[in-house]
Amino acid sequence: MKIQRFGEYYNNDDLINDFIHNLQESSGGEKSEIEKRFEEEFSDKAPTAQDFAEFYHKLRSEGFDGIEIFNILDDKIPSDDDGDSEPVSSTYKKIEKKILSDLKLDTKLVLTFGSGIASLYPIVDEMMQNMSLTNIDLSKQSIVLLTIAAITIIFLEEKKAKSPEQEDTLTKDSKSLLEELRMRGIGDGIVKKVIKAINGVKNIFTTIAKHLGAAVGGVIDMFAYTAILIPIMNGIFYIIGKYDMGVDQVVQNFFSLSIGVATRIAKHGLVELLDRLRKLISPKSKREIIDELETPVIQKFGDIQYGDSDIEQEGDLIKEQ
Repeated sequence: MKIQRFGEYYNNDDLINDFIHNLQESSGGEKSEIEKRFEEEFSDKAPTAQDFAEFYHKLRSEGFDGIEIFNILDDKIPSDDDGDSEPVSSTYKKIEKKILSDLKLDTKLVLTFGSGIASLYPIVDEMMQNMSLTNIDLSKQSIVLLTIAAITIIFLEEKKAKSPEQEDTLTKDSKSLLEELRMRGIGDGIVKKVIKAINGVKNIFTTIAKHLGAAVGGVIDMFAYTAILIPIMNGIFYIIGKYDMGVDQVVQNFFSLSIGVATRIAKHGLVELLDRLRKLISPKSKREIIDELETPVIQKFGDIQYGDSDIEQEGDLIKEQ
């Protein structure tokens, strides 16, 4: 599938529904053009992350949709080179499975965005540990609960529900998750901060990913770009750990990136992050990203106001503390 203007495609629900429907219909039929191109490019050779990134750029330059590329080639995308992350990821995933079962939560959201949500667990864990909170249960179980709650609320706020029934189910799940978190000493105020911090993480991702052809509107859109999501998230985890950044520090330094404003720490952190992503980011793209950080973009007042409006609209689910 080729598109002329991503904005028209992205904003048209019928086209998105048709795209998903076509993917389902073609799952057992003839190979798509993207699959054929992949086989021509790599034959029996397994591509490295760099090989895949270059192949992805080639298709994007020819007009193929980025999300379609990742969806069709999902099982062929090379994993990140960091082999140490798998045991950690497995620990969180085991806890995730138990929580979904114990609380009888709808599993569709977590299963659909599994790798994306899993990449956030260690980031949320590190941010929370760096807050040095007392009288709060910060076990791995609480971190998984907190992350799933935040993503579920973000999903609802970004209006991603496919039907009123799904929205009702996820709203019910959100309330159950929030109640469980309250019993662990994690109040709604902390959940709100984590939601804002995750949006800050999304802003870091968007700042980099747009130079790789990714078009990201919200947090949930970010999860579609599996090939670049994991290495970028690993880099963000490193930066948060190095600078001992808690939730508040992540919000202070990275939330404003969406309106073109970067703090000194944000600039230093992003430069270090880009250095760690040298296999993914070309020197030219790195210079462009750094130049953007030095030249703030003035947004329309409505766009600036929107940054906080999502969080404030959660009133029915999250109460002020």
